Amino acid sequence: MIAIAKNVWSFLSLTSLGAAMFVAASSDANAQWVLQAGEMDQQIHRGMPLMYNMDFAGAERVFDSVIAEAPDHPAGYFYRASVMFWRAITNPDNTTYDQEYRKWLDTAIAKADAMLDKNPKDIPGLFYKGAAIGMRARIYEYRVSALDAFDIVQLILGDAKKGVDYLNQLEDIIPDNSDVLFGRGVYNYYVESEKEQNPTLSSAIAAMFPVGNKLAGLQMLEMAAKNAVYARIEAKFELMHIYYAIEKRYQVAYALAQELANAYPNNVQFIHYLGFCAVTENNVPQYDSVYRVMLERARQRRDSYTIRQAREAMYFIGLAQMKKAGGNMDTAVYYFYNSDLLSRTIEKDPSKFDWWLTSTELSLGEAYDVRGNRREAIQMYRRVLELPDHNSAHSEANKYLLAPYKR
Repeated sequence: MIAIAKNVWSFLSLTSLGAAMFVAASSDANAQWVLQAGEMDQQIHRGMPLMYNMDFAGAERVFDSVIAEAPDHPAGYFYRASVMFWRAITNPDNTTYDQEYRKWLDTAIAKADAMLDKNPKDIPGLFYKGAAIGMRARIYEYRVSALDAFDIVQLILGDAKKGVDYLNQLEDIIPDNSDVLFGRGVYNYYVESEKEQNPTLSSAIAAMFPVGNKLAGLQMLEMAAKNAVYARIEAKFELMHIYYAIEKRYQVAYALAQELANAYPNNVQFIHYLGFCAVTENNVPQYDSVYRVMLERARQRRDSYTIRQAREAMYFIGLAQMKKAGGNMDTAVYYFYNSDLLSRTIEKDPSKFDWWLTSTELSLGEAYDVRGNRREAIQMYRRVLELPDHNSAHSEANKYLLAPYKR
């Protein structure tokens, strides 16, 4: 049920977030819709790339200057909250950012409310009120232990519905806008996708939201990725996730991952997807190279490169060593062994062991078999059988207990 809550949030939060994280530009070339003008807008343009490239301190300085110049405008507070959110999702074991994240959002909402009190159709007020509401419960995707699954779903759906209402108001004001198409595209795609993937929530989703359209949603996201002024990166990131994790169109996801990682080479999420796509496409030299970069940054303790990134990198460098021509089993064992140690450091509760540990110990067994260490290989396969069964690992382990793994 927790996984369902996460999937639901992945589209509902973005419905409102995508409608508000940008300055909207009308499709009419002679008209420009702006949430903020002049120096404030230029500063936001400078700050967002810093945020996407994980230069959090630099982004915070820029958005602080926005607040100093326009203390009654919600924009600076909203983008400060956005930085806190990126800090949080790239450091999932550190909850110290949560309170500050909510503080910035609450301030953004208060500033937007003041605008809407004066003019209920104030565009910046609508944008930033909807955005902040949409983001308010977003942190629970990464803090699911704070509430039970039912409460999480109710919280997320409730805030998302309010965000959709603001999105509808904005579409009336700025129709046919590529930036607005991002939010609408995410909404259309995920309403139907979630009902397909999670039948137990289908009736609840249908009761709260109108029918969506997956194909139309993808088309809207493609248009936003091509033409949006401020939501372009968000649209590309969401398309990359959809094409990789849901639609299984790995080559399309791969191209997006390469584009995003090239544009923002320090973004750990973009690097993560680039590595995963390269693994799926069996591009051994590229994912070996990508994960060596990730591991080096983790060793340097760069912001957002944590023990989790080190664990991921260790595993896939080890896999690359196994798959290279001729193979290097000694090196593979070294990386698998260290990835295994990191997994057991991250997850100390056996009931929460995830696929990383299961896959790593299965791969260790295979590497031992290739190296001729049959006793150690059998020990690893037996350990796999004591772990949760991810990706048919138990079947593989039983097979290799009967006959050694061979490349």
